[in-house]
Amino acid sequence: MHLYSRTGASVVQHEGVRYEAGPDGGFGFPDSVSDVLHPFAVRGERLWETGTERRQRILAEEMDRRRDPAELYAAVAKIAAAADALPAPKGRAKAAAS
Repeated sequence: MHLYSRTGASVVQHEGVRYEAGPDGGFGFPDSVSDVLHPFAVRGERLWETGTERRQRILAEEMDRRRDPAELYAAVAKIAAAADALPAPKGRAKAAAS
């Protein structure tokens, strides 16, 4: 089973075998290892997740972030600042002046 570490582990040593994370940060464990690691949790927080669980968690975090009014106002302020920093188009300035 392919598992992702919630703690940022890049190497796992299990029963004398060394496993390294792939380019996506996931580990391709044999079922015997993933069956031991996947349910492991500390204080109710799971330390390993499957690809589906990872996508669901990331999506939920993103949706929570987008619902936060402070985040929305900060994003709008950044867009407005970027728009103000752009030079005015030359063609429109002449048309507005006449």
